[in-house]
Amino acid sequence: MNTGQLSLALKMIQEDYKLDDRQMQVLSRRLIADDREFDRLWNAFKTRRLGNSDTFVDLLRELLA
Repeated sequence: MNTGQLSLALKMIQEDYKLDDRQMQVLSRRLIADDREFDRLWNAFKTRRLGNSDTFVDLLRELLA
């Protein structure tokens, strides 16, 4: 993962899901700590819209718990 990709992902996720500062801090720490977690999250975000359902929300909730 490069920092540009991480910054873009965090900014897009924060804007789309209206995350507060605490949630962003939790999410960014988890993603920085594990490249595989970042790859999983970023791929899920890019393919999150399948018809009328948003498949990304469940993964986001898991990471913020």
